Amino acid sequence: MKKTILILVPLLVVGLYANSKKINSEETNTVIKNIDNKIIIEGTTAKKYSKPGAPIDMTYKSTKVDSNETADVKITLSTTAQNGEVVVDMTLDKNLKLINDVDMKQNFNISQNSKSFNIDLKVRSEREGLYYIRLLTKVKTGKHPKLRSFAVPIMVGENPRPKTKAGVNFLKAKSGENISVSKAVETIEVIK
Repeated sequence: MKKTILILVPLLVVGLYANSKKINSEETNTVIKNIDNKIIIEGTTAKKYSKPGAPIDMTYKSTKVDSNETADVKITLSTTAQNGEVVVDMTLDKNLKLINDVDMKQNFNISQNSKSFNIDLKVRSEREGLYYIRLLTKVKTGKHPKLRSFAVPIMVGENPRPKTKAGVNFLKAKSGENISVSKAVETIEVIK
């Protein structure tokens, strides 16, 4: 039995690596619109590649603002799970401040009538730039929660660009894709 496991594990790892080359990284369809002289940023992860077993998608809508102006951000999480709970842990980039009174950790109960959950935020920054609201979501439907992370872009200023640190080398995959680091939760279970 142990020999079988020792042979199958390396084959599984090689198979997963080879298969990952075929799958595009998780993307968000982002659309920028100009409505009544306001720039609206909309995006969704629906109908894009998603982590198998993590039945949750996100749709968002935000407004591009100038420094010290408040941006309205509307986030909708939807799930195909039939029951359980959705747990959301939100974090803001360093120079982005939450204006309204919203709990950064939220729980939603999934039921037949309730599979879509709204989060309305108001954020502001004193500096121009491209900032993110990051969400780590857990769908608790059984013994093990299923996790998925999201990022909602917030554009502040005329020419928002991501803040970078001088002298920092960013990692790239062999294919040339940028590698991003996200908050994660890992559970390890010993099988006997």
